Amino acid sequence: MQKLTITQARDRFMKLPDETASNEIIAITRRNKEIMAVMSWEFYEGLLETIEILGDPELMRDLKRGMEQVRSGKTHTVKQVRKRLGL
Repeated sequence: MQKLTITQARDRFMKLPDETASNEIIAITRRNKEIMAVMSWEFYEGLLETIEILGDPELMRDLKRGMEQVRSGKTHTVKQVRKRLGL
């Protein structure tokens, strides 16, 4: 994770979107203490979506059940699914 002082961040603010990878978080510091995080909007939305999923008990139950089905080999190929759906 890249770290910038608040002064460095202020001086580079307009360039940060072009200099930062889409999945990178930049820590902004003041007196060597992290006080803010800067990230792309896409990354931010992904974090919010992940938090929402993790906070939904029904969705988590379905996700865990699906992962267990994959582990136990209860899967189908794309060809099998297309055939079953008549595609």
